[in-house]
Amino acid sequence: MKKIPAILTLVAAVFLIAALSAILSFWVCSRMQRIRNPDGHDWIHTQLGLTAEQEKALEPIEQRYNERSRVLEEQMRLGNLELAKAILADGRDSPRVRDAIAKIHTEMGQLQNTAIDHVFEMRGALTPEQYDKLLHFTADALGNLDSAHAGK
Repeated sequence: MKKIPAILTLVAAVFLIAALSAILSFWVCSRMQRIRNPDGHDWIHTQLGLTAEQEKALEPIEQRYNERSRVLEEQMRLGNLELAKAILADGRDSPRVRDAIAKIHTEMGQLQNTAIDHVFEMRGALTPEQYDKLLHFTADALGNLDSAHAGK
C-alpha cells in the first residue's frame, strides 16, 4: 500500500518535468522566433541604420542563421515528440525519458549558440557603433538589461 503514493509521486514528478521542459522549449523557440521574425529583423536593421551595402553583406550571414535555426527548431520539436511518446509508453521516469530530455536540452543549447554566433558573425559588416548597439539589443533580449546599462 505504501508503494502507491511513492509511484504516484514519481509519475507526478515525471509529468511535471516533462511539462516544464515543454514550456521552456516553447518559450525559447518563441523568443528566438520574435528575434528572427521579419518585423523584429527589420526593426533591428532600422535601429542599426544599416546601409544597402551592409544589408547585402549580411544576406549570407542571415541565410545561414535562418537555415541552421530552422533545423534546430525542428529537432527540438521532434525531441519533444519523442519525450511525449516516452512518457506515455513508460509511464514513469526511465532512461528513455531522461535521454529525450537530454536531447532537447542539447538542441536548445545549440540553438542559443547559433543565435549568439550569428550576432558575433555580423560584426564584420557593422561599424563599431552599430555592433555595440547590436550587443546591447542582444543582451537586453536575453536578460532585459535595460536598467543595467541605462546610465551608459
